[in-house]
Amino acid sequence: MLADVAATLRRLRDDEGDTRALGMVRVGFGLLLLNEAWLATQELRGQGFFGDHFHQPYLPEALVPSAGVYTLLLVAQWLAALLVVAGRRARPALLVSAALLVYAMLCDRLWFHHYRHTMAAFCTLLAFAPCDRHLVLGRAADRAPGPLWAQHAMKLQVSLMYLASGGSKLLDPEWRGGQMWSRMMPGLATVLPSSLARALETPLGASLMAKGAITTELGLAVLLWLPRTRRAAIAAGVLFHLTISMMTPVRLFTIEMLLVYLLFLKPEVTSG
Repeated sequence: MLADVAATLRRLRDDEGDTRALGMVRVGFGLLLLNEAWLATQELRGQGFFGDHFHQPYLPEALVPSAGVYTLLLVAQWLAALLVVAGRRARPALLVSAALLVYAMLCDRLWFHHYRHTMAAFCTLLAFAPCDRHLVLGRAADRAPGPLWAQHAMKLQVSLMYLASGGSKLLDPEWRGGQMWSRMMPGLATVLPSSLARALETPLGASLMAKGAITTELGLAVLLWLPRTRRAAIAAGVLFHLTISMMTPVRLFTIEMLLVYLLFLKPEVTSG
């Protein structure tokens, strides 16, 4: 068993192949990074520099930037995001973007959000992948096979997230019993037929939906990797994330996960 696992890890480490999906994922994350720069700019213009009013830094206050330095960091955030979208110096720009996201969250925990943490993690891994061979502004595509170990690391990150999320819900009696699901139902009730919404709001309906969510997350962690179940798992994952995004304000996280789903597809599927 251990020998098989070691052989699989070596194969994933040494794997080479088509990098078109990496280019599409890079552009998608570049657009998300532009959105983050826009949000930070709007906050600065509307509320002023966060350091001048209430904030909760993880870092010592001495390491929180001044208003002038923060403005320069925002400019760097914009430039790095544009480079990621254009594909020019995209890999170092991804690292810079991830570092700026993390630094901003460390300077003010009120700016922390799980989707930002996830974005920084995926951008860091993407920086080590050959994501700058396709969809590059002013340069022809490089169709040569590239190393895919970082792509596999991003896919593994997805599985670990599903295992952590599904496992924590499985160990939580309120989640297993459906109480937490009931609190999320108002968002979904606005888009469902009233009879179905009422059925899901019952204790039995909420319990079944909660157990379905747990089963889906734990199943996706494995089924996305298996060729025979991959397409069905992707379809189930898309439906799952779209449903969650209708119930809770996690639309940017949903976009991130659906972008990374492209990395599970075979090249002939991603090529359209």
